[in-house]
Amino acid sequence: MRTSIKKTLKRSFTVTSCAVISSLSFAQSSGIVLKNSNSKTSTMTSTLKNIQDDSNEKSNLKGSISFQSNEWVQDVGEVVGNKYFGEVNIDYHSNKDGDFEKKFNLASRVNDKENLMFSVPEAYLRIRFGSNDMTFGRAVLPWSELDKEWGFGKLNNRINFDGFNPGQEGLTGVSFNHRNANGFNVSLFGSVLYVPEMNPGTKIDPDKGTVTCDNPWCKAPSPTADVEGKNIPIYYNVNYPEISDVVFRYSLGGRIGYEDKQKSFHGFLMRKPENQMSTTAEVAYENANQRIYADVTPQFYYHDVAGAETKLKLSDRRVAYGSFFRISPNSNPDGNQPYIEYTGIKPNKKLEEYLGTGIGYETEKFKAKLNYIARTSEFDISNDTLVEYPRWNQAYNISLLAHVTRKLSMGFDYKYDMLTEDRLTMFNADYAVKQNMMISVGANMIGSSGNGESYWSDFVNNDTVYSSFKYTF
Repeated sequence: MRTSIKKTLKRSFTVTSCAVISSLSFAQSSGIVLKNSNSKTSTMTSTLKNIQDDSNEKSNLKGSISFQSNEWVQDVGEVVGNKYFGEVNIDYHSNKDGDFEKKFNLASRVNDKENLMFSVPEAYLRIRFGSNDMTFGRAVLPWSELDKEWGFGKLNNRINFDGFNPGQEGLTGVSFNHRNANGFNVSLFGSVLYVPEMNPGTKIDPDKGTVTCDNPWCKAPSPTADVEGKNIPIYYNVNYPEISDVVFRYSLGGRIGYEDKQKSFHGFLMRKPENQMSTTAEVAYENANQRIYADVTPQFYYHDVAGAETKLKLSDRRVAYGSFFRISPNSNPDGNQPYIEYTGIKPNKKLEEYLGTGIGYETEKFKAKLNYIARTSEFDISNDTLVEYPRWNQAYNISLLAHVTRKLSMGFDYKYDMLTEDRLTMFNADYAVKQNMMISVGANMIGSSGNGESYWSDFVNNDTVYSSFKYTF
């Protein structure tokens, strides 16, 4: 019977290792989404920028309020929390003080289930002195094109409002950058504060012992398990950690490279906690209560993230890159052994390696990108049952953005995994009604082979056919 319970639960705990804990009360103190959290929003921002006057461009403080409805086609938008949402974004950026740069991004999203997500992608003070600069606060590290383009969230955090394009959220700490006249450059990053990736979160009811979702992008563990042909309810008890046990964790890394007007080369290494917390669970069958008792405990794993990258400027309009990305996780959590005894379920950490390349073309009215990624590390679906499926395996991406007129722009983005047959398709058209008002229509669709053995198979119903309105200030 214990074997049956474990088989039912182990996959659930693997895919929700961060989501179960991400709604804890202490997590709500950090957080809001960057205004470019998805390709649709990015296109909208570009169109508005093209028609704004110079006086508006000089403003340090900008923001937007938007509303989007996702259910213009029958059966689309039926997933919990996927009918409609509203967003508020604030962006402050001042770079007028010579040696000082200040930046602060704040944004939020609330959906039809009143589920609030928020993120602070960047909030920093940058000081320049000679050929050096130091950054204090929360900033995105531009060290890996693969982490950025494919949404891995292994180096920087992900904003994670939207799985189609999760966006990047910076790391909190101190960074130092030096570049000499010969093109040699070095960057260092250090921190003693750990702010895990919080979105999307789950809803935990400690009295009922349930873990549920009010968001289409979170995956709650199963509420029942099959025991000898009967569906037995599962009671989840979450052991909340102390805030000090969460936030005081170190990160340390560096990047070294060379850059001139035509080319750049660099390599980096970072040791840091995983951006998402993991969970272990001790499972027992309570015959008297006719339920399964799952005692869930968050744990924190470190991993080493390394990479190397080269970029070439082929012309004034074309740029190409090649990149290597490696994630080497620790097999045990930080500070102690996994919290399990007999029926325990714990995550199985696995090495990941990727190679990727891409080329971009850009003019004032047209942008195009072609990206490719290949996972070079092994992954055995039949045996790696406690490992979350890789987000991408062998995939290409085509992205297009055209400013058709001064007020109208159109975007298209397509990703296809040739190994799992997963595919993401995004299309949008944006029209600037006035200088600070935008209306948009579009569609985001997920396709999968249907065998349930891929990362995206859990989200195949998260399609949206939408219309939206955005007001900027």
